Amino acid sequence: MYNEGTLKEFLRTTYRSGSPVPYIISTKILLFVLIYIFDLLYDTETITAPLFDQTLALLSLPKSFSVFLQQPWSLLTYTFLNQNLLELLFDCLWLYWTGRIFLNLLQTRQLITVYIGAIICGALMYLGMSQLNVFAQQGASYLYSGAVANAAVIGSLLILVPETEIRLFLFGNVRLRTIGLIYLALQLGYYILNDQSAAGAYVVAIIWGVGFMHALKQGNDWSLLFRKKKRHSLKVVHHKPTGPTYKSYRADLPNQEVIDEILDKISLNGYDSLSAFEKEILFKASKQEK
Repeated sequence: MYNEGTLKEFLRTTYRSGSPVPYIISTKILLFVLIYIFDLLYDTETITAPLFDQTLALLSLPKSFSVFLQQPWSLLTYTFLNQNLLELLFDCLWLYWTGRIFLNLLQTRQLITVYIGAIICGALMYLGMSQLNVFAQQGASYLYSGAVANAAVIGSLLILVPETEIRLFLFGNVRLRTIGLIYLALQLGYYILNDQSAAGAYVVAIIWGVGFMHALKQGNDWSLLFRKKKRHSLKVVHHKPTGPTYKSYRADLPNQEVIDEILDKISLNGYDSLSAFEKEILFKASKQEK
């Protein structure tokens, strides 16, 4: 009973944390298990259709633009596929480590922007380079890997917290800058030797992550473009004329959007980064709530 309760508590805290990382990792693992079940069923002649190859081709990003037009969803799905168990393990571990560091400092919206933006930018670069004859015949005819999106997250952290230490088995504490640069260089070298279109996608993903963090440090949060604006419904209130009433109206009270931007600034740089005017706005808003 204790173990069962512990497992339930772990699942509850993991999937209700608001982090997208557990959902990404779970999707990658489920797809990996699914395609290999298809492969096992085909090898044992339980099914006659090669579902392993068909699923892999359907979700991978093809080099052929005409094939891509038939499966546009592959612009996103290619990052959730892994054909090798060791590759899946490293992709998930890197995403878990870097995702935790990222979310300890910034918001979920910003992590999603870095991750999804890298997937799309990398895919577009891969498709563009693959249309050139010099790259079209190199490597495999499709791309599937979570390394492209991971590269953007790692690149962003190399700008944000390069001195952060990660404890590695046998190596002790290693700075994120050191291990991140080594990992990115090795992965990029592998792509250059095997598929230069994939190498181009990898470089673009790193540039996206680095560019996002540089812009954020300068006060430009690209993720705000995708923030949902709160809708305020109008209410009609009927008052009975029970006598004269007196109320004060303060036109200088801030709206919710301004308050949200100030809170975002606090989460990023701390309360001391606010100007005197912004602190006054928060003070007025708190008095209004009271």
